[in-house]
Amino acid sequence: MAKRDVRYPHTIGFRVTDETWLRIEQEIAETDLTAHDWCRNVVLDRLDREYGFSKKECLLLHQVVRIQFLIAQGFQALADEKLTTDEWKKVRGYAKEKVDYFARLALEEFQSKTGSKVSS
Repeated sequence: MAKRDVRYPHTIGFRVTDETWLRIEQEIAETDLTAHDWCRNVVLDRLDREYGFSKKECLLLHQVVRIQFLIAQGFQALADEKLTTDEWKKVRGYAKEKVDYFARLALEEFQSKTGSKVSS
């Protein structure tokens, strides 16, 4: 949330549909943010990051890195002739639990290769 002691000399206002207003209210329902604060944070967050991800983009990134992990682990287990149903269930569970970690690693790797500022 924005600090209260910071001065904001410019104001931006815009109208939204009832549907959009309800979606904003759902986003802030379990926070202490006002709709105004939430909108400001969304805009500043997007501007502050070279690659600001939407919720859908984050979901897709998580799916891609999880699939990448599963393919690598699956092929390695097959090559080592160690792939069993129980082992595969463990690997799938681990991939699901650690998807945030895998996404962070992927973004850090991308950042180190490109020198870009990236966060999800």
